[in-house]
Amino acid sequence: MDNKMREIERTQYIGNGFSAYGGELKVLLTYQDDKIQDLQVIKHHESEMGKGALDELPGKIIAANSADVDGITGASATSRAIKEATKDALQQAQQN
Repeated sequence: MDNKMREIERTQYIGNGFSAYGGELKVLLTYQDDKIQDLQVIKHHESEMGKGALDELPGKIIAANSADVDGITGASATSRAIKEATKDALQQAQQN
């Protein structure tokens, strides 16, 4: 996890989500040619319970090219926050 804000590329967007347990969560979405190229959780305050979602959900979202994927069992709040942040970033990307 990198809590420092980094310079982002023209094809990258930062999305925000909130977890009931951990507060603010941020993702860095790389979006090019109408496709999710990469998705990284760059800021979170999640517990060990949310670790499964932090590890698995970005890959599921990239594979589906959508934030409309099933959450990770046992980490529903973190899953919701990641999907919310991804949708925020996708909205920004699709406006450009």
